[in-house]
Amino acid sequence: MIKSWKKGAVVLASIAVLAAGCGQATGQGTDSETNSNGKADDQTLTVSVPASLTTIDTIQTTDKNTFTVVQHLFEGLYRLDDNSKPVPGLAAEEAEISEDGKTYTFTLKEDAKWSNGEPITAHDFVYSWTKMVTPESAAPNAYLLDSVVNGLEARTGKVSPDELGVEAVSDTEFKVKLTEPLPSFLTLISIGWLAPQNEAYVEEQGDSYASDSEHVLYSGPFILSNWTQGEEDWSLEKNEHYYAADEVNLTNIDFNTIKEEQTGIDLYTAQQLDLTKISGQYVDHYQNDEGFVSHNDIANTFIDFNKEEGTPAGNVHLRKAIAYAIDKESLVDTVLNDGAVALNGLIPNGLFQNPETGEDFRAYSGDYLTHDVEKAQEEWELAQEELGNIVEISLLSADDYTSARTAEYVQSQIQETLDGVTVKLNKQPKNNVNQSRGDSNYEMSLSGWIAGDNNLAYYFILYEGDSSYNYGNYHNDNFDVLVTDAKTVDANDVNQQFVDYKEAETLLIEEDAAQVPLYQGASNYLINPELKGIEYHLYGDYFNFRTAYLAEE
Repeated sequence: MIKSWKKGAVVLASIAVLAAGCGQATGQGTDSETNSNGKADDQTLTVSVPASLTTIDTIQTTDKNTFTVVQHLFEGLYRLDDNSKPVPGLAAEEAEISEDGKTYTFTLKEDAKWSNGEPITAHDFVYSWTKMVTPESAAPNAYLLDSVVNGLEARTGKVSPDELGVEAVSDTEFKVKLTEPLPSFLTLISIGWLAPQNEAYVEEQGDSYASDSEHVLYSGPFILSNWTQGEEDWSLEKNEHYYAADEVNLTNIDFNTIKEEQTGIDLYTAQQLDLTKISGQYVDHYQNDEGFVSHNDIANTFIDFNKEEGTPAGNVHLRKAIAYAIDKESLVDTVLNDGAVALNGLIPNGLFQNPETGEDFRAYSGDYLTHDVEKAQEEWELAQEELGNIVEISLLSADDYTSARTAEYVQSQIQETLDGVTVKLNKQPKNNVNQSRGDSNYEMSLSGWIAGDNNLAYYFILYEGDSSYNYGNYHNDNFDVLVTDAKTVDANDVNQQFVDYKEAETLLIEEDAAQVPLYQGASNYLINPELKGIEYHLYGDYFNFRTAYLAEE
């Protein structure tokens, strides 16, 4: 293993051109001066990500790759600490919570400022939260405010967004009223989707707002530079107006979109990258490397079906046949081999434990549609009564290594088990996949979902009848009732919530086969050993550099 990042490192010929565009990884050099505090004077990084940013408008952000950057740029009332626990961010102190758990009052820090030096006020939160539930905003995350008084009614057009249960009591006091107690509320508001926005600034920018790095005000530890929509390289710079700027060590972070993992590994080995993500065969090869880091994700990967009536994917027996046909254990053990674990339900392991019993929901609810060749072929015979003996169906997936390998494995499993079924692969760039799914332009899609917090409801939202994330047109009135009851009338009874959600999961997967759970993923990296203090949160981002630093050699 390389022991230090040397300036002027010889770059392999195959990556020389790309490396020149990436710049030089930092902390590199025996000639670099250091401070007596153990930190190198040069606090600049070069890191890679697998896809470009989709947006920097906080209310429109959906994918975890983008959220990883957004979490560095925008901070809300709370933020996550290094144990993924919510702690005051722009709020000056812990929230004041009413005895019934329905009213939260936040007092902002006196030195909370935008990146242009102007004060951040309670009005900025009223504006951004109201904007999120305004139907014209078409904000995909608007459902996150369903727990706020009139949140659901506002986003569905039943009441004016101005009736949302939020109030700027003064410039520094922000009050939120919930319909029911929500124990995960402080975690929810620790993610960038509920960060403030400055109304005067946003309205002045008009359509130019968030179109590039120059048309945004930032509230987090870093600001963005050199980015426009579609740009594959950009930089983060320390935000000198951030209230805790003295806790931020890194002065510049260059991000490069590198889709080929081998390219990222070559650049890392040549000391031109401080961090790159790896998967599959590379994990096995580099797991003993000094810079290898692995973290389990609270995130799932699954096959989603567009259940349009009259199509092959609209046939429940074909969906069940496909579900039974896939050996998930073999997928994670022999194909992925990167720390992922097989998953047989909607909810990933470790998302939520019953505080009264300590039981994890995944263990409580059990396994659904596990691999069974005989059942797969029985369901296929039933499907043939409607679809005939020959069926062709397409599978949409991203074109990155892990997604492509998973899609190819799924294709082979289905075709080898179900005689007469042909799976056509449709591989696209990650951002294109998100667009295709949002447009419901797919038959089957390889999809994923990440935890915004530990609220079970935010996984079931994928299949609620009126959800903006219900791309596959799933509709089951009993499912909707169960999920609604769990969030409302049973909100204060966790044992009954578990019952509701288990019944809903049974309907969704066992009876309707609306999705095929595949695996719960892991994130694996090669990281400059001199880079210390990175935080790996359970929710919102892959990694966070808020207090990271390069140590002296």
